[in-house]
Amino acid sequence: MLPLAPELLSFRKHNDVMSQLDKLLEIAAMENKLTKHELQIEGKDLTFWSKPMTIAEYQQAKKASKNPEDMLETTARLFVKKALDESGQPQYQADALPVLTRVLSMATAAKLMGAMNETQEEEEELDLKSIESPAQKGRKSSS
Repeated sequence: MLPLAPELLSFRKHNDVMSQLDKLLEIAAMENKLTKHELQIEGKDLTFWSKPMTIAEYQQAKKASKNPEDMLETTARLFVKKALDESGQPQYQADALPVLTRVLSMATAAKLMGAMNETQEEEEELDLKSIESPAQKGRKSSS
């Protein structure tokens, strides 16, 4: 019998592989929560919620695009699919895609789609930076 390649040896440790998979599934479950994206454009409140995008959702949007290499259309499709209301219901139907691609300016569409890519952690980090004053930054420790 031939010796197994090192990368195949790990598959023999079924419990370890399942344990790692279980950990990933736990992480996915923790990440699968609604995130609020507050957005104001031209004085209009366009706040929406979303859940994290999966690889499968991205691939589906790319495949559905007329030109799979067109990242703008793929991103617009993802926004229409992923933008939810506070209760997790879709804010847009598939017929919103032509509005995003034909009617909205690139600047407005970019703001909508950019907001979708912001995470709650990024928003919290920005909030922390905005309340931190320069005087506190330069203070020496009194210990």
